[in-house]
Amino acid sequence: MEVTQINLNHCDIAQQLLWQSTTESLCDVVIIAEPYRIPPGNGNWAADKAAMAAIHVMGSIPIEEVISSSYEGFVILKIQGIYVCSCYAPPRWTMQQFHQMLDALTEKLIGRRPIIVAGDFNAWTVEWGSRCTNARGYSRLEALAKMEIALFNEGTVSTFRKDGRESIIDVTFGSPSLMSNINWRVYEGYTHSDHQAIKFSIGRQNPAIRQRARTYERKWKTTAFARDLFVEALRVDSGRSILNENELTDILVRACDATMPRKQEPRKERQPAYWWNAAISNHRASCLRARRRVQRARTEADREERSAVFRVARAALKREIKLSKRNCFKELCRDCHSLWQK
Repeated sequence: MEVTQINLNHCDIAQQLLWQSTTESLCDVVIIAEPYRIPPGNGNWAADKAAMAAIHVMGSIPIEEVISSSYEGFVILKIQGIYVCSCYAPPRWTMQQFHQMLDALTEKLIGRRPIIVAGDFNAWTVEWGSRCTNARGYSRLEALAKMEIALFNEGTVSTFRKDGRESIIDVTFGSPSLMSNINWRVYEGYTHSDHQAIKFSIGRQNPAIRQRARTYERKWKTTAFARDLFVEALRVDSGRSILNENELTDILVRACDATMPRKQEPRKERQPAYWWNAAISNHRASCLRARRRVQRARTEADREERSAVFRVARAALKREIKLSKRNCFKELCRDCHSLWQK
C-alpha cells in the first residue's frame, strides 16, 4: 500500500496538484491535514468533524470501516486491516484542547493493531529533529507511550518551508510490526503548499484485491443516452440557484453517470487529472526550480529577489490550472448540450 501524507494548508491549487501527483505515483491512500475541500457524497473520502483532517483512498483499495470521524482533529479508518489515522492540531488550540484531542485519539486506538498515525500536530520535539521540545511535544510523547507506537520519520529533512524558515512538524507514527521496508521519505517535488509531502509504503499489495482505477476522463457511451433520465437526474441536484464551476461540473457528471455508462478503456496506468496538460507540467517544473533557488539564497537581498521570481511562477501556475479547468468545463457543457439536442 503506497501512502502519501501532506498538509495542504487549505489551498485549492495544492489539492489539485496533489490529485495529479498521486495519480503519477500510483498512490493508494492519502493522509491530509488542512484539506481545501472534502467532495460531498464521495465514499472514497472521510474527514473529522471540523474537516481539518482527512483520508482519501484512491479507488484501488476500499475503506473497510470508519472507526471515528466525530471528533475534531482526527479521523480513523480501517484500510486493508490497518487502522489509519489522519491528525491536525491547529496552532490556535489551547493546551486543554490539544490534550482533549490526544485523549480521545488514544482511547480510540488503544487495543487496535496495527495502526498508522500521521499528520501535523504543530508540536516540536528533539525526537523527530526539532531543536527543542515544547509543551505539545511532551504531551505527544506521552500519548505515544500509551499507544505503543514508533516514530517512522527518518533523517532531518524539513517538512515545513516558508520564507527561509524550516521545521519538522509533519510526523508519522505506527506499529513496530509495520516498520520493515516502509521506505519513509520526504518528497521534494513541488506541492504549492508550505509543507512538503511525505511518502511511504506499507507491506506488499495483493494483485488479487486491486480493483481497476476509475477513469477521470469524461467519456460516456452516448448510444445509451436517455433524455428523460438525464433531466430527472439534474432535477435531483437542483436545490441551489447559484453554483460555482466545480459544483456545476459535479452535478453534470453525476447526471451523465446516472444516464449512461462510462467508456472503459484498457490501460495499465491511471489517467491524469482531467485538466492536466503539458503547459501545467512546465509551470510546475518552473515553480520547483524557482523555489529551490529561494532555498539556496545566501543573503536576504538575494532571497527577496528570488522570492519575487517564485511568486510570479506560482501565480502563472495557478492561472494555467484555472484556465485549463475552465476550458474543460466549457467542453463538458458543449458535450451535454450536444446530447440534449439529439
